[in-house]
Amino acid sequence: MVGRETELGRLEQVLQALDGGEAACLTVEGEPGIGKTRLLAELRGRAEARGHVVLSGAAAEFERDLPFGAFVDALDAYVASHDLNDHHSWDSGLERELGRVLPSLRGSGGPATALADERYEAHRAVRRLLELIADERPLVLVLDDLQWTDGASIELIATLVRRPPAAPVLLALGFRRGKAAERLSAALAGPPVTRLELGQLSEIEAAQLLDSDDARVVAAIYSHAGGNPFYLEQLGRSAGAVGLSRAPQGRTAGGDAGVPAAVAAALAAELAVLSAQSRIFLDAAAVAGEPFEPDLATSIAELSEPEGLAALDDLLALDFVRPTDVPRRFGFRHPLVRRGVYESTGGGWRLAAHARAAEILAARGADAAEQAHHIEQSAKQGDQEAIEVLLAAGRAAAARAPAAAARWFEAALRLLPGGDAERQVDIRVALASAQRSLGEFEGCRTALLEATELLPAESRMRRVELTALCASVEHWHGRHEDAHRRLLRAWEELPDRSTPEAAALQIELAVDGLYERDFAQTFEMGEAALETARGLTDRGLIAMAASALALGEAAAARIAAARAHRAEALEQIERMDDGELANRLETLYYLGWAETYLEHYDDAIARAERGVSIARATGEGRLLVPLMLLRGYPFEMQGRLAEAQEISATALEIAQLSANPHFEFWSLCELAWACYFAGDLDGTIAASDESVRVGGRISGGTMPASGGGAGWARALASFELGEFDKALRMMREVAGEELQNWVPAERYFNWENLALVELALGNPEAAGSIASRAEQSAAEVDLRLPTALAARTRAAVQLASGDTAGAARAADESIAAGAAIGAWFQVACSRSLLGQVLVAAGDRPRAIEVLREAERELHACGSVRMRDMARRELRKLRARTEVRGPAAAGDSGVESLSKREREVSDLIMERMTNKEIAAQLFLSEKTIESHLRNVFNKLGASSRAEVARAMERDRREREASGEPH
Repeated sequence: MVGRETELGRLEQVLQALDGGEAACLTVEGEPGIGKTRLLAELRGRAEARGHVVLSGAAAEFERDLPFGAFVDALDAYVASHDLNDHHSWDSGLERELGRVLPSLRGSGGPATALADERYEAHRAVRRLLELIADERPLVLVLDDLQWTDGASIELIATLVRRPPAAPVLLALGFRRGKAAERLSAALAGPPVTRLELGQLSEIEAAQLLDSDDARVVAAIYSHAGGNPFYLEQLGRSAGAVGLSRAPQGRTAGGDAGVPAAVAAALAAELAVLSAQSRIFLDAAAVAGEPFEPDLATSIAELSEPEGLAALDDLLALDFVRPTDVPRRFGFRHPLVRRGVYESTGGGWRLAAHARAAEILAARGADAAEQAHHIEQSAKQGDQEAIEVLLAAGRAAAARAPAAAARWFEAALRLLPGGDAERQVDIRVALASAQRSLGEFEGCRTALLEATELLPAESRMRRVELTALCASVEHWHGRHEDAHRRLLRAWEELPDRSTPEAAALQIELAVDGLYERDFAQTFEMGEAALETARGLTDRGLIAMAASALALGEAAAARIAAARAHRAEALEQIERMDDGELANRLETLYYLGWAETYLEHYDDAIARAERGVSIARATGEGRLLVPLMLLRGYPFEMQGRLAEAQEISATALEIAQLSANPHFEFWSLCELAWACYFAGDLDGTIAASDESVRVGGRISGGTMPASGGGAGWARALASFELGEFDKALRMMREVAGEELQNWVPAERYFNWENLALVELALGNPEAAGSIASRAEQSAAEVDLRLPTALAARTRAAVQLASGDTAGAARAADESIAAGAAIGAWFQVACSRSLLGQVLVAAGDRPRAIEVLREAERELHACGSVRMRDMARRELRKLRARTEVRGPAAAGDSGVESLSKREREVSDLIMERMTNKEIAAQLFLSEKTIESHLRNVFNKLGASSRAEVARAMERDRREREASGEPH
């Protein structure tokens, strides 16, 4: 190593931190040939000397379309050669997910219909694998030449940087300055990353590198190569052969490398001395891949095995190629050498060589992705076999590497004859799906529009489906006006309005009205669609139209009509299997939101879960984020706050992966609310502010009919922090003076929040007026939640005025109304208020009883801030505050644990820490802590040891009775 003393010192610092158990990320950047790979090799050597596990891989210039290429290069051979099954962190789920990344586990990869939107699961699996490898010794994972890496690898690297492994893992990345993908550069821009930028060597350092005492030779070489080590070495190898002078000859066309002309000439001089047999083998190796297998290169070169091995020996002796750490795999001494060799071959020869490579790989049974690169380079238009391989590669990559899938679908389209209209449409729809997963909105939209234009005139239903799909994509990306115009134009051009196509289009227009809260459009179009669907006796259309109507009516507080249409939708859905619903998946989404507003929380959750299950089975992830977020509101009402936070955080991860700003805005909004109810004000503020930044607005557009947004949650956080004027100002800005920006079904919460702010500001009359409006609104609808909220609002106003008797009656009414619908979090909040009322009334015994019950309920819900408020009241009364003993009857014991709580408890029994449990279950430590609070409460435990004993006891009892456990 010459001239890199500062960089070597930084390497030592990073390795020392790794020895201390810290995960870290290091980047080495610079121009081609500057010494990035050499410095990373030095890092590997020093890490090995310390006893660390060192794994390395590199992306390759001509294979940048292979999914997870650098990770496969680094990890696959290690996983294949080590028995990891006995490790406590290894399980079938991890193996199955890793099988979608690593070829050695490909048989465990699960169904091909895995959703691209859930590719975060692959990222979590790789993070778990790295933690597993680093369990006993620190791991150094070196990934080089990432300027050529594929989209799937970039997403994975970004995830590992954003959420590092919970283990001593050093991620060392090498890439050319200015050539890394934008998303990779963005991920590496943060302070946790140690960045090394390599500069040019001085002429004195160049002389050291060249090991020459001849100042004239050094000066001549330096004038052509500058301070670039690779160029210096290349010219030093053959300075005499190229006849250097002092005058530099400038740069020549070398792709993105810009190789100096003298260096290109030096490489050409090296190649010129090769025998014909060695040269053809080297050319074939450049086509075969990086790294390459000798037998594949031999076959491409059309040599015999002895001839191929002799050529390999010759090239190893001349240092054109070098062995890798994996047996029977070799690589070029530098990527620039491979580029020079590849580009020096004739175009016709390369076509034939790639064709031979594809044939050889197919005969070996290689998967479609391995063949696809060579087919793309060599296949002729109309080659049906080649098209099928490209499509197979695209379908295989779609679930975890949509960028590669999009490339293969585009390649198939180029080969497909123009007259094959049906497949032209189908491939464009598949391409649109991959582009949507990548957040390439315009490309997705264009592909769908092109597919629509290619449809024959008689394909009316398909045309409506694609138009509706395009409009949905526009809606989900916040382009509501574009979607509205598209749907209206399609409706106006429809010749016959009594057909299934007409009904389907009217349903889309009914939902379209909800985005702008144009309920008149929703009701008009929805009722017309339902009437048409009934006449056609099409149960799928009936269910979808009735569900959309039920949602609109529930949002507008037309409760009786919403219930009737919900019943009609259910009557049809109960007769439909998943296959039928797959074509009308929005039905479950619309119905689930309607049921949320109608206070059927368990049913709404069930609709969302069935929808996600169908989406996974069909491989269509378009509705995954909306269906996931559908569960947030019911979870919050039921007091399942940890699950609400978990589902929002996961949806956010999906939205960030797919670069969908609308879904990201929406997920952050839901996360802000989940954090607020859980009492995490810092989390509320962070998620709210980020939601506003991403979405460019403080409310609106998060779902059909919603007036929601992070602005109101942010206002509530300000209120809790004592910023009352700011909170009121923000509330008015978000909802409007008369709450006109909020849909009727969600205003009941707003009334209570506004009344509490007015009370805090010393305006009891204004608060009383708001309470009256809330009561009037609640009386107009046949629902229990509005009654619970209005009664609690009145109780707060009466408590402030000193009417404790009236406040107690109102609080009791609120508790009863919430309990009637299973809104247990609201019940706990109302019970806490009742406790405060009883304190004010001087009824100490009952106040203690009520506050203790509220404390237990809020603790079980995971609402830390509200629970602590109840505890403070109890301390004022000099009463015990800790949650002790079992939960209420029916809600205690191991049987009462949810599936997730049981998983956490089982891992506690395995003596795992919260950090280890979080890694095992792909959750945050905060989520684990929340689940643990629930477990402690339900089991009456005060320590992890007591939880472990309870789980052991349960296991023994099940084994004795012969039950599964």
